[in-house]
Amino acid sequence: MDIELQQLRILHTVAEAGSINRAAEELGMSQSGLSRALQRLERSVGMPILHRQPTGITLTTAGAILLDHADTVLPALNRMFTDVRRCLASVNGKSPVRIGAAPAPTLTSFVRCVEDLGIAPMSLLVDESGQRLTQLVDNGEIDVAMFRHFPELDPKPPETVRHEPIASQFPHVCLPDTHALAARPAIDLPDLGNEHVVLAYPECQPLTGHFHTACTTAGIRPRISYANSASAAIALGNALGAITLTYWPGVTEPQRTHIRLHDTPLNAVMLLAWRADGPLDGMSAQLLESVRTMHERTPA
Repeated sequence: MDIELQQLRILHTVAEAGSINRAAEELGMSQSGLSRALQRLERSVGMPILHRQPTGITLTTAGAILLDHADTVLPALNRMFTDVRRCLASVNGKSPVRIGAAPAPTLTSFVRCVEDLGIAPMSLLVDESGQRLTQLVDNGEIDVAMFRHFPELDPKPPETVRHEPIASQFPHVCLPDTHALAARPAIDLPDLGNEHVVLAYPECQPLTGHFHTACTTAGIRPRISYANSASAAIALGNALGAITLTYWPGVTEPQRTHIRLHDTPLNAVMLLAWRADGPLDGMSAQLLESVRTMHERTPA
């Protein structure tokens, strides 16, 4: 039986929310991605763990047993990580600063900005989902995070998490130089209605779920292919001559053109979030200035 910790966290959230939709919103996942994770968990268990009804989700007997043990395992793991952190602090004389960030061209520079504060050692967790990173900050599992936030689509971070904007980001269509849309100065979302778009699977990248939502609102249904990561989606898009999406148009690719996507709720902002009672709270202004300067110097 091969069960992942993330699957147990998903089960716990679904049981509390009583709804796939509400649980997906809390975890920063698409409904389809969350459903696939639950299906993999059911295959690992070998029997259904949920009753899916029009009025909501309830646990089967097997699901209730699994949740009961998950509610024991997950806090124990959190205590384990806390104890390991204390051990590191006793050995090194300092408690490591736990960093969370979404994968981006600025990731290495962000870690260096934290390092420049002189508070090493550090640990790093990389996750595409800004909502999951926010939850980890709120739970005290990481101390600071940098991630992309979609103001029109994502819930606001909780009041217990301090956060400040770093930079605005706008989606760009990446397409072959020979594509019919490549000569345009700008592209609107409805222009993609009949196009082939390659994205990462929804559980791998929140942008995919948001793109589906935006397309549904716009009344369009582009043909979509999927890859298991954002970088794989770019590679597949290049191979197929299809369209991909990026927030880093300054990162150029041979024989590909980047054009800003207008008329869309996919405009985003990079956020810096941290715990008010964490080790970085007294240095947040210095870190914020450093990270903003770093973003200004990054090609975009």
